[in-house]
Amino acid sequence: MLDKRNFYRLPWSMNDNPIAWIEITDICNIHCEGCYRQYMTGHKSLEQLKEEVLFFKQWRNPDNFSIAGGEPLIHPHIVELVAFMAGQGIKPVILTNGQALTPELLHELKKAGLAGFTMHIDSHQGRPHWKDKSEKEHNELRQKYADMVAAEGGLYLVFNSTVYPSTFHEIPDVVRWGQENFEKVQGLVFITYRTATLDDNVATDKNDQQVDISKLSYTRETFDERFVTSPEVYQIIKDNFPEYEASGYLGGSIRHDSYKWLIGAQVGSKHKVYGSVGKKTMELAQTGHHLWTGRYLAYLSTAKIGSKIFWLAPWDSTLRQAWKSRVNDVLRHPGHLLDGVYTQSIGIIQAPDLLPDGRADMCDSCPDITIYNGQFVNSCRMDEYRLFGGFLSVTEKKQAEQQQ
Repeated sequence: MLDKRNFYRLPWSMNDNPIAWIEITDICNIHCEGCYRQYMTGHKSLEQLKEEVLFFKQWRNPDNFSIAGGEPLIHPHIVELVAFMAGQGIKPVILTNGQALTPELLHELKKAGLAGFTMHIDSHQGRPHWKDKSEKEHNELRQKYADMVAAEGGLYLVFNSTVYPSTFHEIPDVVRWGQENFEKVQGLVFITYRTATLDDNVATDKNDQQVDISKLSYTRETFDERFVTSPEVYQIIKDNFPEYEASGYLGGSIRHDSYKWLIGAQVGSKHKVYGSVGKKTMELAQTGHHLWTGRYLAYLSTAKIGSKIFWLAPWDSTLRQAWKSRVNDVLRHPGHLLDGVYTQSIGIIQAPDLLPDGRADMCDSCPDITIYNGQFVNSCRMDEYRLFGGFLSVTEKKQAEQQQ
């Protein structure tokens, strides 16, 4: 059983957060099940986006810009936007499904100052030619983009996937692929699927008026499966890869026992995963980066961290086990002493959970907050603002009838 005392509570807040989530379009070239954005307005202008960049810089203190959508790669000014962000001294990271990525565009983005990609690939995206393929089979597609980005060089690469009850058992297939690409893939993120069901729930707006939630993209008529939780994702990874351990977390905005973000970082080489960093190393990475740069940390500039990471082993028992594994590996295979030492993060995100009273348990200090009409709004629920003017209260129909 997870115990929050064993992990470092990430010190991020509303106004001092490493991530600035900027949505540049709501147009996409595929449709993913579970997506929370729908087409309503199209591409934002470059002038508006520059204003949002400066707003984030003033009020968020970010270490990186997560350029999201929709699909940001189809925005006509994506290269100019990346260059503007880089010119502000903040790392631009594109969140993409990869469909529109070509070696030529990749090169232009790198020249403009792109720091890296977070690429979302899973088996529920309805991609052409990938219908009914498993997560393991989708590793072929992940490999294609990992090789493309590695060939360009100097870019950070993370792969996201949404975890459904039907794909939960396939998580080890993705982690195993990631470990086989330790030099090319700097992180994996697993996001647990959530939806509101039309048959079971009713919603009211800020004026306590009932509204039609079928207008939202993240609703379904019915859903009779049990949602996967972040502790379950942690456990299936831990059971299959004992060297993995989490080290940091964000809790829920309401429930004290929620693990909304659970973050770990493995340490290894192209030949072997040695172990993971622990709570103390995570704390030092966050506080040290803030002391040095004035900002908290979400993305490393490089995953090739080198053997100097083991200097922290005397203060970090989890990292100490990784160091012992490294020493044993080198003793057995002296040639491995010349191997580069890398980190590869594994993040687990539990999407908003509806509570019986109609509220949603969100991510405390939401890292993926965005801008809507000049104010910060949780990106995963922004369509509630766009359609209904604010957050909705969603309750079970039985409970709503009893209250009436």
